[in-house]
Amino acid sequence: MHTWSISRRAALAAAWAAASLSVVPALAQAQQSPTFIHINPEQQTVLGVHLAAVQAAGAAKISLPARVVVPTSQQAVVVAPAAGLVTRLLVTAGDTVKRGQLLAELSSPQIAQLQRQRNESAIQRNLARDQEQRDALLSQEGIIPAARLQSAQARLSEADEMLSERELALKLASGDAGLNGRARVLAPMSGIVVKATAVPGQRVDMVTPLFSITALGQLWLEIEATPQQAAVLQPGARVEVPGMQARGVLEAKAPVLSAGQSVMLRVHITRPGALQPGGLVEARLDLPATNNMWSVPPNAVTQFGERNVVLVAAKDGFRIVPVQIASHLNDAMMISGALKRGDKVAAAGVVAIKAAAAEVTP
Repeated sequence: MHTWSISRRAALAAAWAAASLSVVPALAQAQQSPTFIHINPEQQTVLGVHLAAVQAAGAAKISLPARVVVPTSQQAVVVAPAAGLVTRLLVTAGDTVKRGQLLAELSSPQIAQLQRQRNESAIQRNLARDQEQRDALLSQEGIIPAARLQSAQARLSEADEMLSERELALKLASGDAGLNGRARVLAPMSGIVVKATAVPGQRVDMVTPLFSITALGQLWLEIEATPQQAAVLQPGARVEVPGMQARGVLEAKAPVLSAGQSVMLRVHITRPGALQPGGLVEARLDLPATNNMWSVPPNAVTQFGERNVVLVAAKDGFRIVPVQIASHLNDAMMISGALKRGDKVAAAGVVAIKAAAAEVTP
C-alpha cells in the first residue's frame, strides 16, 4: 500500500512536469499577446480542470432569498376605540372573521361620557324642533313676527349640527346608543385573525392594538438584491419558487437603496402553490435575453495582464478569449465576448493552469 502511494505521487509529479512544459511555448509567446494554452486532456485531469457550458443570457436565471408577505392593502390592525376595560373577547388568533363581526367589547368611562353628550344633544334637538313647529303655526296666524320664527329655525339648525357631531364622535368610538358605557370592537375587513393581544380584564388606552387581521387573497415576495443584481432584472421577469409550485412576476424595483445598501424587489404571485405568509423561500428569476451576452460560472473569468478573459476548451488546450463583464450575480457572471453556443470554458482548475504558466514564464 505504501509502495503504491509513492508510485502515485511520482506519476502525479511527472504529469505536472509534463503539463508545465507543454505550456512553455504558449506562455513564451503570451508575454506579448496570449491566445492559446497547450494542454492535453490527461494534463487537464491532473490539474483538476473542469468545464462548464456557456449559456446564452436569455436562458440564465438568478436565485435569491425571498420573504412571503401579504400586501399592506390586505392587512388591518384593530385598535381600542377608547380607553377602558376589556370585558368580552369573542375571537382569538387563527379565527376567520367577516367584515363588521363583533370581536370584543370594552367598558369605558369615555364612551359613557360620549353617550351622555349625545343624548343631551338629542333632547336639545327635540326641544328646538318642537319650538320651531309651534312658532311656524303662530307665524302663519300672524300672532308672532317672522323674526321670531327665523330665530327658532336657527336654533333648530344648530341643535341638528350638534347632534350630528356627537353621534359621529360616538360612532367613531364604536359606542352603543344607550347609556351603558360599552364600546363594540368590530372587524374592519374579512380575513383571518393573525394576532390577538387583548385579554379579558385588561385595561387599555385609546388606540392600543388589539387584533391584526389579514385577508389571504394575494401574496407578494420581497427580495433584497444587490444593486448589480437589480440592474440586470427588469419588471415583468418571470419568477418561480422551486419545490413550492409557485410562480409570479417581478412587479417593481425600489428606486432608492435601503439602509443595508440593497434594492428591494417586489414579486406579484400569480400562482401561490404552497406559499405561506411569513415564509422564507428561494426565488428563481429569469434574466432578460440580450444579444451577445453570455452566462458563465464566476470562477471561469480570470485575468491575463490587464484583460478579463475566459479559457475556452479547444483541441489540445484552451483559447484565451477576452471578455467584458456586464454584471456579477450570486451564481453566474454575465459577460460579452467572442463566444458562441456550444463553447465550454474552464470553470475549475483555472488557478492551477495560471500557476503552471507562471512557473515557466521567463
